Amino acid sequence: MLSSLIDLILPPRCGGCLTVGAWLCDGCCTRIRRLQEPLCRRCGAEVESARPDCGCRRRLRSLARLRSAVAYEGPIEHALQRFKYKGWRMLAGPLALLLAERLVVEGLAASWAVAVPLHPERARSRGFNQSELLTSELGARMGLRRPHGRLVRIRATPPQVGHDRLWRQNNVRGAFNWQGPHLAGRSILIVDDVATTGATLEACAAALRAGGSGPVIGAAVARVTV
Repeated sequence: MLSSLIDLILPPRCGGCLTVGAWLCDGCCTRIRRLQEPLCRRCGAEVESARPDCGCRRRLRSLARLRSAVAYEGPIEHALQRFKYKGWRMLAGPLALLLAERLVVEGLAASWAVAVPLHPERARSRGFNQSELLTSELGARMGLRRPHGRLVRIRATPPQVGHDRLWRQNNVRGAFNWQGPHLAGRSILIVDDVATTGATLEACAAALRAGGSGPVIGAAVARVTV
């Protein structure tokens, strides 16, 4: 009821092209590029042939798998930037739907879902955690529950954007910690908005495995491709 009232007062505007009528319009949806097979079995990157993996196993030791729904380009890049940096929180629903569709196609499931946390300082300045919104929407669509306890970012880290893979890995190594009961070997889905090298999701997975989890699957709406 509240959402319908808001839409009457402030009609939805597409996060991709700013057209009035939907938070992600049909035109933009047709232009969003889904990641194409063959994909690396472990990290989900587009590869030239159906190899078992692309060499990511050496750096992604805690993540069992990493999957993204679409390529970070065109309308989805604009939508995610508006969602993350301009506070377009209503985009969480359509963005999570893209990710849910991919996870269903892949046949991936988990006992629990957890969001990549922000450091408290960044959370205060931004006002919300975009990954938390995505996780809530994804959980509602896929019946995923949250574990007791929480994953926390225990030190602030500079933004990853613009840095190479090794810098990204070192930047977030040891930056997260699980605070809560032992995770009792349960499988966990760790959710973020964008994946580039997978370094942040890998660091989160390491903290969850140290907290006693079973397999950890990384899930991001979009993947930065090269």
